[in-house]
Amino acid sequence: MDDTKEGLLLIGTSMIVLIVFLLAVLAVMFIYRKRKLEHQEEIEDMHERFSRELMQAQIEVQQQTMQNIGREIHDNVGQKLTLAALYAQQVTSDNLESLKRITTIADIINESLSDLRSLSRNLTDNNYLHIDLYQLISAEFMKVQAAGFAQAEIHTTHTKIQTSAAVKSFVLRILQEFLQNSVKHSGCTKLNLDFQFEGNGLAIQAADNGKGFIQGDGAINAKGIGLGNMKRRADIIGAEFTLESTPGSGTRMKLYIPAHKLNA
Repeated sequence: MDDTKEGLLLIGTSMIVLIVFLLAVLAVMFIYRKRKLEHQEEIEDMHERFSRELMQAQIEVQQQTMQNIGREIHDNVGQKLTLAALYAQQVTSDNLESLKRITTIADIINESLSDLRSLSRNLTDNNYLHIDLYQLISAEFMKVQAAGFAQAEIHTTHTKIQTSAAVKSFVLRILQEFLQNSVKHSGCTKLNLDFQFEGNGLAIQAADNGKGFIQGDGAINAKGIGLGNMKRRADIIGAEFTLESTPGSGTRMKLYIPAHKLNA
């Protein structure tokens, strides 16, 4: 009988020790997993902070570069063209045909000078970063219509869309690339732009009624490096980018920016 009690006691003790051991193992695994998740979150936070800092640095470098180019255009190329125009206007000739050619040359130089001055102002002016995103993009579409390239229509229920300067800059470049491709390559007569808040983010859709193109496995690169840049810019600001095109049915682009990325 005593042997039976001792056996039961030994079994009970062994089970308790085993249970305690299993609980200890589970506790260690739980702590390890928790710390691992915390470590992963820290890495993700560091990566996100690094991405934001890198994006800001890229924008600052880009702005500085554009300002330098703008000043160089104004101070160097602009001055030379001004001098060339003055010389051309001072040339006289008894030959009517030669005089017409000289006048034409002067007109071309003055027109080029005007274009360069406009380009210089655009490169050195960063006030656009303080303009609302909707107003900024709308102005780009209206320029296309004012130039007579295509009829532009804008649809939205939100005329005030505040974002960070970084998001604003990259979205502007993406839509400028789309507009440039539409105007230069598609032969479109209509352009549509749509701003809508979907779920927890902003959806920007642009479409043309041009000739479109055939999409292959490398659809984003189908029209060259420009479309690849659009995708890369979207990735930098954490946006989803899609591009669809069908021959004869135009091209459609959608940019979706999650709410937490709008002011990142």
